[in-house]
Amino acid sequence: MNRKDWLLLVIAAADGQEFTPAQLQKSVFLLGEERREALDEDFYEFEPYHFGPFCLDVYRDAEILESQGLIAIHINRTGRWQEYRATTEGLARAAVIRERAEEETIRVIQDKVDWARGLSFQELIKNIYRQYPRFRANSVFSGSI
Repeated sequence: MNRKDWLLLVIAAADGQEFTPAQLQKSVFLLGEERREALDEDFYEFEPYHFGPFCLDVYRDAEILESQGLIAIHINRTGRWQEYRATTEGLARAAVIRERAEEETIRVIQDKVDWARGLSFQELIKNIYRQYPRFRANSVFSGSI
């Protein structure tokens, strides 16, 4: 499996519901932190950025998945950021990929996706900074931790 497969599994774990950019970045980041040994060598490398761990390749690979019809990317209703969701074809492809992954890794994906999507932006960033303070290095986040 390659990193785009893992990205599709993360996006599909929301069962067709949208991810904000922060939710997507943090879900993929947490997968890498908790299951690195189960992932490919080319898995995403995150750096401290404005709102914590960030990897531009997550967005680049999402665009590839969109070009393959596996996810949809659209501007949210406020017009301020993009949102990401699995298409019907993407959900079907994810089901096939999921069969090749370890059960524990699938469980971690679902747990992290549910967790990240269940928090407000501020709560998500605060929690990430509490758990991974090294990623606050380049922060512009003004909320108290």
